[in-house]
Amino acid sequence: MPRKIGILLVVLCYAVLLYSILSTLAHAGSHSHEDPTLLAQYASPWPAALGGALGVAGIMLALVPIRRGERWAVFTSFAMLIILFATRMATDPRCLVVLDPHQHGCHTFMISIVLGVVGLALAGFSRRSPG
Repeated sequence: MPRKIGILLVVLCYAVLLYSILSTLAHAGSHSHEDPTLLAQYASPWPAALGGALGVAGIMLALVPIRRGERWAVFTSFAMLIILFATRMATDPRCLVVLDPHQHGCHTFMISIVLGVVGLALAGFSRRSPG
């Protein structure tokens, strides 16, 4: 049961990442009061395509090899989350204020990272049920 919950959390993590990437494309055009250079960094085609590809790859890793209990897929998915986290923290100054609920930051991104790490821990360290 913890493995199934973990897999569900990992899929939810990557689905939220995909949602945040796709919503950034719509958000960039409708919020001109925000920093246009920062929005352009995340709403341009290259970062959106790369983030979308990582989101789809993460969902596929969760649904096929992680579900089968393959440890390499858990470590690969964890590495993908760490790379996304480190890159976002280094390039987005809004992420540094994420613990302050009164400031607008990258809360959706951080929630998805926490969901992914907890899900990978549940899926990777639980025993596989027979059958």
